Amino acid sequence: MRREPQRSGVQWLVVSTGDLDRARSIGERAFFPHHLIPVDQDGRESVGMRLRACEFGPEMTVGAIEYGAAVRLDCGRLETGYQVNIPLSGRVDTRCGDQRLIASPSTAAVYTPDLPSVIDRWNAGCAQIGIRFSREVLERDLTELLNRPLRGSIAFEHALDLSDAAARSWVGLAQSVFDLGSTLPPQRCRRIADSLTRTLLTSFLHTARHEYRDELDAERPIATSRVVRTAVRFIEEHLDEPVDVLALARVCGVSVRALQNAFARELGLSPTAYRRARALESAHRDLVNADPAHRTVTEIATRWGFHHLGRFARDYRRRFGDLPVATLHDQSR
Repeated sequence: MRREPQRSGVQWLVVSTGDLDRARSIGERAFFPHHLIPVDQDGRESVGMRLRACEFGPEMTVGAIEYGAAVRLDCGRLETGYQVNIPLSGRVDTRCGDQRLIASPSTAAVYTPDLPSVIDRWNAGCAQIGIRFSREVLERDLTELLNRPLRGSIAFEHALDLSDAAARSWVGLAQSVFDLGSTLPPQRCRRIADSLTRTLLTSFLHTARHEYRDELDAERPIATSRVVRTAVRFIEEHLDEPVDVLALARVCGVSVRALQNAFARELGLSPTAYRRARALESAHRDLVNADPAHRTVTEIATRWGFHHLGRFARDYRRRFGDLPVATLHDQSR
């Protein structure tokens, strides 16, 4: 195992092991305590675990994990946190309390602290992205969003439908956080750890189904503070330009961290993500209205600050369900 400690508590873990006890120990280190049991192995206890995970302090872990053999994981009650498992391939038979689910690339699984969580069968070769949220931080964030205390732990639905556009976007955000954690230099990763955690956590509350979602939707997040109103106005006036968060914080008269926290609390997004979402909407509007004989995807994308066309096409498809070129040449509009 390689472990790269960083002073802020951010750690990058890389593990490959066939030893059952070591695999269980590392899984507990990154996520939650559990019993790990091989199945279909005629008594052999090699599990072929591979794990790559970034720990953003005690608040959040995002990692990719798979086993080379079919296994069963009995986690009992998680107690201290919430977990989301997103299969990238294969299938997982799982349950949280009395909710049963076959998780797959089309359906992620959400686990809550107060109900027994069991993965009855995690098939060999099934890779998953796992996200662990601290119970304290997630529930505190929801309390702030609702502006009132919670009745208890958050009763999420076990299944997260990834055919939903918002859920797909959130998964894309989670994968981006994982990529940033694994590729950014340690010093830069330390600087943005808090904002990454808050953005992923808050957007999850606005994406997954739970007992407070109707209330959150009814209280649709809007820019209520002077800081966010000022920032939104500035972003809208410079929508074709990338967000310089430091300059934006100076315009608003606050620190970068205060600005990012205000956006996460009120809009569930970072300033950069807000600008990108609004620019995508503007590009979509231009593509719908454009004459393909006189305008191109490249022209429209760069007009709104998207200079990496492959990334633009990927984000556009996640948001609108089609490629930009298809929108431009759709003659049925």
